[in-house]
Amino acid sequence: MCGNAMIKHGRSASGAQRWRCATCALTSTAPRADRARRRQLDEFLDWLLGAAPQRRRAESARNFRKRVDWCWQLAPRIEPDGVVHHTVMADGTYMNGWCLLVAIDGEDGEMLAWQWCDRESAAAYKALFERIAPPDVLICDGMKGIGKACAEAWPGTRIQRCLIHVQRDTRADLTSKPRLQAGRELKRLADALTRIREPEDAVRWGEALNAWHERWKTMLAERTFAKDNPDDPRAATSRGGWWWTHLPLRLFQARTPLPQWHPVLLPRPRITRTRVRRPRQQPARGRRQRQAQAHAPQPPRTSTGTHETRL
Repeated sequence: MCGNAMIKHGRSASGAQRWRCATCALTSTAPRADRARRRQLDEFLDWLLGAAPQRRRAESARNFRKRVDWCWQLAPRIEPDGVVHHTVMADGTYMNGWCLLVAIDGEDGEMLAWQWCDRESAAAYKALFERIAPPDVLICDGMKGIGKACAEAWPGTRIQRCLIHVQRDTRADLTSKPRLQAGRELKRLADALTRIREPEDAVRWGEALNAWHERWKTMLAERTFAKDNPDDPRAATSRGGWWWTHLPLRLFQARTPLPQWHPVLLPRPRITRTRVRRPRQQPARGRRQRQAQAHAPQPPRTSTGTHETRL
């Protein structure tokens, strides 16, 4: 071609835009690879997030896997925006032997960042927090690792323990039907946490918890000595020759930090009590799809146990 500017000249039989040189009258098409890639990515996501198996597609399943194989190499990312969020919720979930740490906005459930790691640790959570502007309050399960990471990455951020985690831990310690009266009272207190709406409700809840500790402090201080119970398995493992008789009841006060109503929450409007948006659960995928996901490349491991985010 002569290299001069071209003008539109209809479309080809396949629907592609045809171009014609006004000087030499030659015609040509200019296919765009990015559009083809975008269509392939859309097809891949529709299959990945949908329930239809590959065999129901118009083309063969093998040809489809060959066309979209490059999509497994893409690592989604969220660019840091520097926005200061009022509350941030962080937690981890395990899948296929790896741990995925996720941070979302505590008010609207927007995804803020994620971090792959081999287990929940202070280093992994710190790598997650460093990509987010320090919020006013961090809502988490209250484990020591995430608390240490918050103190290092966000020194001025307050920690609020997740009320759902408090209820789950209490139920695991006391069972759903405690035998002792103290356990039944404590479980009722834990169940009432998610019904707190106003600061006055939080104050009354704290007073009820303090009253429970005062009422059962003698029972909570009871100890069992190994010399009096030599057949108890705990006698062989106790360090000081004794153990707390009612340890499950003491675990509630041992877990830190306990739920509290932080003053930083009061000047702002009350957080809307909505459930975090979750994708609709899809039926179990086929064997080939599970195998394809299992062989997808994993993020590289670093010396600190976390994973580098692919860009």
